[in-house]
Amino acid sequence: MEGVNIQFAPATGNEEEWNEAYARLADYFRAYRLHNRIRRTQLILETLRRAADAHAKDPARTPTAHAIEHAKLMLHEWLGAIYSDLNLTGAQIDASGRLGFHLCDGPNRWPHFFLDRGNLPADMTGAMRSAVRTSGPRLQVSKMTPREIDLGRITEVAEGTFDKLERTPLARYALLVLIIGGVLRYFFWLLK
Repeated sequence: MEGVNIQFAPATGNEEEWNEAYARLADYFRAYRLHNRIRRTQLILETLRRAADAHAKDPARTPTAHAIEHAKLMLHEWLGAIYSDLNLTGAQIDASGRLGFHLCDGPNRWPHFFLDRGNLPADMTGAMRSAVRTSGPRLQVSKMTPREIDLGRITEVAEGTFDKLERTPLARYALLVLIIGGVLRYFFWLLK
């Protein structure tokens, strides 16, 4: 086996920032259950190369921000190639594609083809597409209007009682004396 040659020398940013970008990308790809370390390292390096080019043009943003942006873009392009003929919006492609990849057990069956647009096995694309087709109806945006909680008769009685106590201070003080007397009587009974 030949030695792996890693050539990565970004023109901007410092080593600490790029190490942080590497760590965040490793976490990002691990979240997709991509446990094949060789493939994950290949994807991280490809993403870092793209992020280095973008960071050279816009050094105001951190290398981590550029790296995650390019990882998301690579994922969107890959899923777009798989679901190109389905009538899905960009957000639907992202959500349905992620779901389809996990439902067809893509991380375990095809880890070497994750984000590989040039090499899409027919069985993988078929499994991902069928997982999305059979997963149920499309998601629709709904709107929920907040309403007051109705506890029925309990709230009416409580509101009526509190209104009466608010209007008559003498009743309030009498209730307070009864509560304090009950507590003191209970302590007296405990200490007997």
